[in-house]
Amino acid sequence: MESLQKIRNGFAYFRTSAKPSITLKEPYYWIVKIDGMQGVAIEIPLDKQVNEQFSNIYYYTKEYVVGGEERNLLMLVSDHPNLYEDFAIICAGFLEKVLDAESYQIIQQNPISWWYSMKELMGNANVEKEAYSVLAEMLSYYYLLKQNKEVSWVGPFGGSVDFDCNDGLYEVKSTLARYGSQITINSQYQLTADFLLFYRFEPAANGISIQDMVTKLVEMNVEESEIEGALRKLKYLVGSEVRTKSYRLLEVKKYIINENFPRITPEIFIGGQIPQHISGLIYKLDLEGLTGELIDVLL
Repeated sequence: MESLQKIRNGFAYFRTSAKPSITLKEPYYWIVKIDGMQGVAIEIPLDKQVNEQFSNIYYYTKEYVVGGEERNLLMLVSDHPNLYEDFAIICAGFLEKVLDAESYQIIQQNPISWWYSMKELMGNANVEKEAYSVLAEMLSYYYLLKQNKEVSWVGPFGGSVDFDCNDGLYEVKSTLARYGSQITINSQYQLTADFLLFYRFEPAANGISIQDMVTKLVEMNVEESEIEGALRKLKYLVGSEVRTKSYRLLEVKKYIINENFPRITPEIFIGGQIPQHISGLIYKLDLEGLTGELIDVLL
């Protein structure tokens, strides 16, 4: 509890100071105010890099000059000023691990391990897409570019579909299920697209990852800043471990969405509008039995 009180005292001091950056040195750690955020930091080896986000909590490494020395600091910080009292408890829990010799060695060698434990304890209430879903979108972008199409990746920026292309709109869905072809339609507008691309993956140590697709898209002359902007919107930051998760692509099917394709859109209701008091639609669609074309997106 001594660490908790020190952190709360530090946060209270930060509130009285107009300085944008402050570090308060304690044995084995620092209490920090930096880049509009507050929290704690420890030093870890230079070859360890982390960049994670969960709600308003950030866990990342960055090199700073502290006390006249350049250090690779592992930062646990938040930018939510109304919750600093509660966040101090999370910081104190982290430091309990740091002050335990065995746990400290684990964090030094594998800093991401504490982060995943914390997220699980907090309920892992992330809303970002699964890594394989983002991978499917990036593979689709690559495929459409290889077809010499003019295409914009609009899904991450609030688009009702994933891609706006010169030959129509594309929606992308994916699964890790080995069998079955059920997908979830998350709004009444997703299937206003002209085409649906459906991916089936399985986890694989030697598969393809989000980071691999960043490289492939850059090789297709897509600006890296554009790709990173989309990934940032999806909360897949540079250096995030989840970007290295790899999957084997088992199959991709392309479906034409026309009058014969089952879907719920505003046009099927009387007057072409969803009934009053229904604010949105989420439903399951089984693709089994529907005609789809097997395609190779990596050709």
